[in-house]
Formats: sequence, C-alpha cells, structure tokens
Amino acid sequence: MSKLERRYRRLLACYPRDHRERNGEEMLGVLMAGAGDRRAPGWRESVDLLWGAARLHLRRVVAADGGIEPRDVLAIVSLLGPIALLTGATTGLHELGWWVQAGALSEMPWTGQIPDAPVWCVWLAVAVLSLLRLRRAAAVGAWLGTAGFVFLATVFPAQHWWTALDAGWVLLGALTAVALTWSPGPTRGRELVGGKAVATMAATVVVAVVLGVLADRYAVGELLRLVVLVVGTVAACGARSRIGRRAALVLVLPVLITWPAKALMLSALVLPAPVEVAIFYGVPVVVLLALGALPRRVRRRRPGGATS
Repeated sequence: MSKLERRYRRLLACYPRDHRERNGEEMLGVLMAGAGDRRAPGWRESVDLLWGAARLHLRRVVAADGGIEPRDVLAIVSLLGPIALLTGATTGLHELGWWVQAGALSEMPWTGQIPDAPVWCVWLAVAVLSLLRLRRAAAVGAWLGTAGFVFLATVFPAQHWWTALDAGWVLLGALTAVALTWSPGPTRGRELVGGKAVATMAATVVVAVVLGVLADRYAVGELLRLVVLVVGTVAACGARSRIGRRAALVLVLPVLITWPAKALMLSALVLPAPVEVAIFYGVPVVVLLALGALPRRVRRRRPGGATS
C-alpha cells in the first residue's frame, strides 16, 4: 500500500462505517485515479473530504438522509414510554414512605401530599395495557394521564407540581400519548427492540425509584439516579441501532430538563409562566424535531392501514 493510499484511507475513515462499506473502495479508486503523480492529497482535497464526512454525519444527526423512520422511533416510545414515565412517581412514593414510617398514614392529607396519585395509577394502567398490546385503550389512558398532568400543573403549581420542575413528565406523557396514537404501536416497538427491552426498562425504573426514595435529599443520589435512567433507557432502546438511539433521546431528553429546572428553583429566580413554558416545553420539542426524533408531519391513515 502506497503512502498516498494510506492517507486517502485515513481521510475516508472519517465517513460513517456503513457509507465506507458501500462506497469506500469506489471513492478510493476515484481519488487514486485523479491523484496523478502526487504523493499526498492536496490540502483542498483533504478539506473537501473532511467537510463531506462532517456534512454526512450532520445529515444523519438531523435525520435528513432518510435513514430513520420516525414512526418506528415512536413505536419504541409507545412500548417503553409508559414504563419510563413511572419513574416520575418517585416523589409521591417518598412522601408515602415518610408517613408510613411515622405511623401516621391515616392522618396524611392525600390531596396535599400526593395529589398526583390517581394520575400515576392511570399511567400504571397504560403501561399494562401497552404490554398487553391493547393499543387503543392504552392511547386513551395516555391522553387521560397527560390531561391529569396538565390539571395538576395548573391547580397545584406551587404546592407539588411546579411548571418547570415537572415539565419533563408532562412532556414525556404527551409524547407517549402521541406515540400510542400515531405510531405503529407497541407490537412494532417490540419487534424493533425485542422482549428483553421491556425487562431492562422496568428494572431501570425500579432502581431509579429506589434511589430517589432513599437518597431524595442527596445530590450524589440524584445524579446517580439520572445516570441509571439514561444508561438503562439507552440499553433498553438499543445503543447500536440508530432508531433505538433516537427513541432513547425522546425518552431521556424530557427527564434531563428537570436538572436546569431544579437549578432555577434553587436560585429563587422567578420567571413568568409563559417564559417557563417556552423554555421547558418548547425547547425540548424543537430539539427533538430538529434531530429527527419526531415526525415533522402526521401521516393520514388510508383504508387497510396504509399511510400517506
């Protein structure tokens, strides 16, 4: 192998692997044929190759290369989203555990301490219905659960549900409801990620909830809980699959925004409600759309299940 060929191969190594496997040798042949008597690639040629590789990677990040079907991404979300959402019940379970430990469960003001308990029961039912592949019933429950989130954020904004702090669960609930309504559904999601993904996601939620209940007031415990959620979700969705990674992004991004929300709460900085909604709801949706994790338009169903 000549020095020129080695350098060309190094430049071509910047391209995505599957692109190299399909077109690498052909590109190398064209480059070698056009090199003439040169012993090294010219700087302009090197810049062009590097720019082409960067542009191709960027197109894949924003799903502009057509390599990902967003409805398949939502199918995975429809399967794992209801399970992932149950992590949000950690605060309520922590409150419940405190009253049980104090031996005063009968005296606990339910509407004051755990006003969201009925909503989490709805989402538990949605998770079960989704696993049973009862998609329509799960979709109805998901919209009811999302409406419950919105109601809580409106009625209990300063008591238990803060607009910014719990925006992640409201947003994830809405995304899950959309996924159950307009995607191919949990059956397709199971085909894409396999049955073990459900067990992985469920185990992740259990560990995250336990960490949240036991280490509620410790920053290290909260950070560890976040790491468990991210790693477990990526593992459940499939880290090696582009569709799986995109589905993991949909599931994880709403949870990640709780961290800047907590920082905002601790800083005692008060933002107008419309600004909080724009930041903690609008920005994540824009990011998901820009990265191609969500369909940019809803396809209408034709008779027989086809879409347009």
